[in-house]
This record gives sequence, C-alpha cells and structure tokens, in this order.
Amino acid sequence: MQTTVRERRVPPAGLGEALRQARESAGLSQGDVAAAVGVRPDYVSKLERGLRCPSVSVASALVRMLHPSGQVAEALAVAAVPDAGRDHPARRGEMPCAAA
Repeated sequence: MQTTVRERRVPPAGLGEALRQARESAGLSQGDVAAAVGVRPDYVSKLERGLRCPSVSVASALVRMLHPSGQVAEALAVAAVPDAGRDHPARRGEMPCAAA
C-alpha cells in the first residue's frame, strides 16, 4: 500500500487576524460561521489563529459570507488547499481508496 503524505501549508501572515476582524465586523460568532460554512467551530478558530489553511470550498464560502476586503479575499484564495478536507479527491469519489 502506498501512502501519500501531504505537506501542511502555513497561511500567509495576518490572514487569520483579518478573518477574525471580518467575522466580528459581520457580527457573527465562530459558531455562526462554522454552521453556515459546514465546518466545526474549532476549525474556524484554527483558521483565525493562523494554524490552518482552508480548503478551496471553505475559502470560497468564507468570501461569500464575510465579504472581506479584496486583499483578504485574494490571500484566502492563495492559501486555499485543494486537497484539504472535503475537497480531497478520495472524498469526492474521484480517486480509488487504497486496498488494505
């Protein structure tokens, strides 16, 4: 069985703080954002603390929901990881699971 280890990316400096500010400006809690985007509140917390990069779908949902500045929206797009979480090809059924 071949195992693929993906490299964990580090989000751009300041992105987490900018997301937090956009969320607070919208008057939303981390729980509100998490429920609307379809993730857990602790994931939103990790994004805001600069510990995780969002998946492409989460980054897109955050932009639609929070309407951040152009610079923040661009930073989200750059930081987005196409193989993270639910965007991973194996979860979309595009990649066969490895046999045990």
